[in-house]
Amino acid sequence: MNPEFLQKLLSEDTNSKVVCQLSKTLSIDYVNLQTTMMGEVFSKFPEVLLMIRSQNSKQRRALYTFLADGPRIGAPYELTRMVHAAVPANETAVGLAHMFHVMKELNACWPSIQVLLVDPDFTEINTVHEAFPSAQVVVSASHSYTYIQQRIRELSLPYKAENILLDALKNTACSATDRNLKNMHKILQQFVDPALLTQMKPDWLLTGRTWALHRWRSWNDCSQYFGMVETLSRGLNGAFKISPSLTNAMSALISFILEQTAGKSQPEPRSCSPEELELINIKGETCERVAVEPKMEPEAAALMCESLNKICKPAAFGLCQNELGVIQKSIELVGTSGNKVSVQILENPSEVSSGNCKTCSCGFYQSTELPCRHILSVLNASEQILKPDMLHTLWRKQTNGLDPVLPVSTDTLEIMKTEGKKVSEKHLLVNSLTSQISALLAECSDEMFQHRYSSLRELADAWIGPYEEVKL
Repeated sequence: MNPEFLQKLLSEDTNSKVVCQLSKTLSIDYVNLQTTMMGEVFSKFPEVLLMIRSQNSKQRRALYTFLADGPRIGAPYELTRMVHAAVPANETAVGLAHMFHVMKELNACWPSIQVLLVDPDFTEINTVHEAFPSAQVVVSASHSYTYIQQRIRELSLPYKAENILLDALKNTACSATDRNLKNMHKILQQFVDPALLTQMKPDWLLTGRTWALHRWRSWNDCSQYFGMVETLSRGLNGAFKISPSLTNAMSALISFILEQTAGKSQPEPRSCSPEELELINIKGETCERVAVEPKMEPEAAALMCESLNKICKPAAFGLCQNELGVIQKSIELVGTSGNKVSVQILENPSEVSSGNCKTCSCGFYQSTELPCRHILSVLNASEQILKPDMLHTLWRKQTNGLDPVLPVSTDTLEIMKTEGKKVSEKHLLVNSLTSQISALLAECSDEMFQHRYSSLRELADAWIGPYEEVKL
């Protein structure tokens, strides 16, 4: 007599494939299964597979599911990408070797597997190499991103600080250039306690092969991809551990798979550039970086400064020079999303429009219409300098000798440039007040912290004005 999960699967999909061993009491020793759709998707997209591990802790058993991945597979981002599912007898080298052996028996296309993306905690890499000699075992970008994201949430940081770190991490993962990855690594080193930093595994951000296989995705594709892996991992975990009985858990898993794929079509192939296809074939760490952004070197800063000086009026030049100084001293993360570029400089992200005449969502640009630190970062990343047609007409130097009214008042300019005779005294006063405020914020309950922080936020914004949000 077939157990319930086999009856359910075979009644819904008579062409599905199942290899399993059951005891006399119908308990499962091991099982490998594929629906008809899984087998067809495997045949179409065998080159790159993503492995997701789920655990039924009560049974001390693990479920391994495999999804088609890589640049050749297009939308949709859902369970229709699944190509195989298995519960090995155990997670020893022998148990996993048998699981892979059955997987190969069910799929004649297995020699085409080039890359297996795995959880960073997966240790039986030699077993994979023995089963699939042509395949590389590479740490999955989605697993690395999710792991570091969870560790940040466990730091119990103030709400805004946590959001800034999470935004920076997402910005990095969705635009995983060499520069962004290194800068995110620096951010974690600077802002996370050394005792907690080791547990966060920040060095995963520097694993070149992981991100080289991931960065071909656009910003929106990255966001959807991470969402898919998280949602499917949660769904597979929930179904597999729904019952202490493994046969019941398998029945719930079959129901979940059939519900998620019912009436849906298979993913379509995506047209790829030769460079994207080459990513699959390059071995080890030799595939270092694609589209690496240049750093803001002194020579680049000097050229940018020269172009600003030629084009801008003195008042505008002084403000933009300040913004340029921020870029040189700060860590920045630059990514693209549709027709916009997202720039984050250790602060909340700002969006810069694409095209020749760039605009930005930050307060500085909105109030002055001058090139801000974010626009200058985008120009630097594109190896460009400021051109006259990128600047508001009223800010440009006049050839007729006239001096028209500036877009902002003289008083506002003075405040924004923070010029004054007693700068050192002001700095001492500011440092003193900052220390006192920091102590008041640190030595209170969470509820009192939120109250004091909100009051300080309102006071600072009302005092300085709408053109720039004060960083607290």
